[in-house]
Amino acid sequence: MTAVGDGTAGRRFAVVLWSALAVEVVGLSGAFALADTTVLVPEYEGTFAKECAVLLGLALAVLPVVVAVLALRLPRNTTALWRAAASWILALALLIVLGAAGSGPWVGWCVVAMVASCVATVICADHRADLPSGPSRVVAAVALAALVVAACGSCAGPYTDYPGVWTAPHDAASLTLTEETQPGRGGQYTLRIGTCTERGKWVFDYPQMSTSVQMWLHGDNVNACLPGRPDVQIRIVGGDRRAPVIALYGLHLTKQ
Repeated sequence: MTAVGDGTAGRRFAVVLWSALAVEVVGLSGAFALADTTVLVPEYEGTFAKECAVLLGLALAVLPVVVAVLALRLPRNTTALWRAAASWILALALLIVLGAAGSGPWVGWCVVAMVASCVATVICADHRADLPSGPSRVVAAVALAALVVAACGSCAGPYTDYPGVWTAPHDAASLTLTEETQPGRGGQYTLRIGTCTERGKWVFDYPQMSTSVQMWLHGDNVNACLPGRPDVQIRIVGGDRRAPVIALYGLHLTKQ
């Protein structure tokens, strides 16, 4: 009777683990389908993405402790160890995507995947060592694949080179930036707005105080086309790597 009872409990537990795996796969599929890692400036103006990063960071910090405790309590509980390792890898993968894609609707799918993974880890920790480990091995492989996909999709970086020609719609304005003369020294720029032409020097903003790369236009004060101070700060505000967009006094210029 005991063996029969153990077998029934094992089958029920396997159903729970496979169900958790299915939820994780659905969550990861939604996250990777909606996450746009080609954006040039992740949206970090609010606190939502930062809070998500903190939560994932805490998961990365806590899960190794969980693995160590499980190893001491139940040395043969390989199911729990597989699940804890998978949760750690999954949190790392999603943290990488968060850094490249910023906040957005995809984060909700991340929450679904992480909650299912962590719940499965906790459930495994409270059961005996003879429970099925197949689903947990599979979910570890899925988490590792997610980490590879996240790393490959984000390694190119979210930014692009500034030097080149940027133009506004209908040829209302253009900004030409030369290559840097030396690393960190910047180059020359030519700005045309309507019939006005302005020239000067551009440099990167050091130190970088935000996620978006910013730069300064230092005009020569001879033919200023921009109102206010001769020094103007600009940054990439949208687009993708092939056609980034910068904002300049209400104008949106796209790199050609």
